[in-house]
Amino acid sequence: MDAFYHAAAQLPDAVSAPLRRVAPQRARTVTEIRLRSERRVTLTTPEGPRFITPEGRLAEWAADNTLFTGHALLQSCFAAVCGHSVHSFSDSIANGFVPMPGGHRAGVCGTAYRDGDGGLALKEITSVNIRIARTSVCACDARLLPLLRAPRVGLVIAGEPGSGKTTLLRAVLERLSDSGRKTAVVDERLELVPTGPRGFCGPPPQHCDVLSGYPKHIGMQHALRALAPEVLVCDEVGGVEEIDAIAQAVNAGVGLVLTIHAPDLAALRRRPQYTALRSTGAVTDVALLRGSAWPGVLSEVVHVEADP
Repeated sequence: MDAFYHAAAQLPDAVSAPLRRVAPQRARTVTEIRLRSERRVTLTTPEGPRFITPEGRLAEWAADNTLFTGHALLQSCFAAVCGHSVHSFSDSIANGFVPMPGGHRAGVCGTAYRDGDGGLALKEITSVNIRIARTSVCACDARLLPLLRAPRVGLVIAGEPGSGKTTLLRAVLERLSDSGRKTAVVDERLELVPTGPRGFCGPPPQHCDVLSGYPKHIGMQHALRALAPEVLVCDEVGGVEEIDAIAQAVNAGVGLVLTIHAPDLAALRRRPQYTALRSTGAVTDVALLRGSAWPGVLSEVVHVEADP
């Protein structure tokens, strides 16, 4: 069963029934299910946004007969992705997402407020964006292999949203494990190595320890203290605390493989996160992805010493 149907089945029947009628060849191309209050359900595909009829047909335009989510139905969808226990996910909701069974991730937004403890919380959810988790591994570009065998790995994978950063990162994990390198993965949003009620949705590589759900900076510190990794792997870095933890890893002689959002090298150089990463000495090479139309495919690999 394609992951699309697995994610769709977790929604109320008024939404899941039309989604489960989508033809398999179309379902395999969908990367997101976007639900917005008082608007049409939108599916993200390589061809662009598509709308869905009650019969499961995809339409290019938001016609009157396409699936609509009123505000009350959206609240039901939100409760469903939380397993009808919204309180259990209060911490992740405050960070804008809900991890779903099967490794899917629901990004959420609504009205923010401060709870009794002064923490940020959300109410009146207005959008739920379900990112479909497909745990397939793409081919690892041959240009990356010598970088992953280097005495100290320092690789940043950069690309636009949907360009396959996480997919390529899984391939990198496989290659690191094949070479026998002890690797610790900090998987804050449970996307890289998805888990379910019975453990991992698919077995991680042999020489890989997974810190699921940890805030990235805490997970990196825990790994350094307890797991003695040779390489730390982390998706979507950028916060100040994360940069500090990366600096600690570099000073401990640990290699790193990280991802960051940037559509091209010029945009990457403008990102303060990249400047901060370079200042730690963590980065030796940057692998740039081609884009969302070619998920997991590299356009170029740039050696940082040659990157002015």
